[in-house]
Amino acid sequence: MRFELVRERLAALPREMPAAPAILTPVRVDAPESLFPDVGPRGRPAAVLVLLFPDSQGRARVLLTARATHGIGHAGEVSFPGGSAEAGDADPIETAVREAAEEVALDPTACGLRVIGALEVFALTVSGFRITPVVATAERRPECRAAPDEVARIVEAPVEAFLPDAPVELEERTIRQRLIRYGVYPVEGERVWGATARILGQLGALLAGEPNEPKEPREPSARPEPGQPIVRPAADSDRPAVEAFLSALAPELAHTLPPASDLFVAEDSGRLVGLASWAPWQRERSREDPQGFDGLTLDPKDAAAEVTVLAVEPQLRGRGIGRRLANSIAQAAAAAGCRRLLAWTLADSDVHPSSIAARAFFRSNDFTDLALDRRIQAHGEDRLLLSRSLG
Repeated sequence: MRFELVRERLAALPREMPAAPAILTPVRVDAPESLFPDVGPRGRPAAVLVLLFPDSQGRARVLLTARATHGIGHAGEVSFPGGSAEAGDADPIETAVREAAEEVALDPTACGLRVIGALEVFALTVSGFRITPVVATAERRPECRAAPDEVARIVEAPVEAFLPDAPVELEERTIRQRLIRYGVYPVEGERVWGATARILGQLGALLAGEPNEPKEPREPSARPEPGQPIVRPAADSDRPAVEAFLSALAPELAHTLPPASDLFVAEDSGRLVGLASWAPWQRERSREDPQGFDGLTLDPKDAAAEVTVLAVEPQLRGRGIGRRLANSIAQAAAAAGCRRLLAWTLADSDVHPSSIAARAFFRSNDFTDLALDRRIQAHGEDRLLLSRSLG
């Protein structure tokens, strides 16, 4: 499968993930009871990096590791780079990338790594971890080097090995005096099973689907080349196109756009493909205000603006349009006398895996973490506030 097609099909991960093939799930052969005890709804946080990249022929491959055969957990098995979260990790992205750097010397900048989002978060009952599979693409094949204490060899697996029609073989083995049966992907001389196979099976199901299409029909037009759409201030005549764009992408905002000091649009050949707006940070903040951030105060001299809308057509994400829109509203806010630009995203990756991509976008566009609001934790919607200096 061509890498460009893989990148297109992963441009916007769906909220409802397809299931991995059931044959991959280990089952008890000798008894009906569960193979391992339930670890509960959370488990210890961990993350793995599901990194896709092009080979020299432009075919898509997945970075895997064959674990060392002694001295570590899951010895001898095939897995993704990854591991348990550490106290200094801000989120699963940092965990996954840090572990990849430690295990295979991954350099995110050198390979042009871009985080897309996350696959289904799940509990690994055998070890008590709750795993977030962080999905990312690399513009170039990463130059990796195995850490000998942890990795026996690096495996660059073709994505075709995990598509729904890929061969799956059944194996049986005894673990903890229990006979189990599970499906295996035979890949590059290795046998891939368990949690790694489950993640790859879900990835394969995503790649086998049709590319994500807009929900509303649009006039046919050529796909813009990277960096070519025009970003400009919106005019009154753009209102119908803005509402149509949001109806397809975010219906809850289509007819209730937040007040904006400036609205910018990105268009290609007359077709709207992105928009962004900002407004002063002037809303009342109180404990009863669900828009607020508990305990956050800003110096009145530190005039702040906030991102009210930032959206790009899913098929065109990762091509610099969001960055140009963010820069446009930052420049407009700075010209109005603001000294920082604020943006927020949902913070709970377990509840909202899509927030991983949002955090990665803001952090790669000069935003830094500012505050975490836990006041509405009961709704599973802790929020992270990020700030970009306009100095």
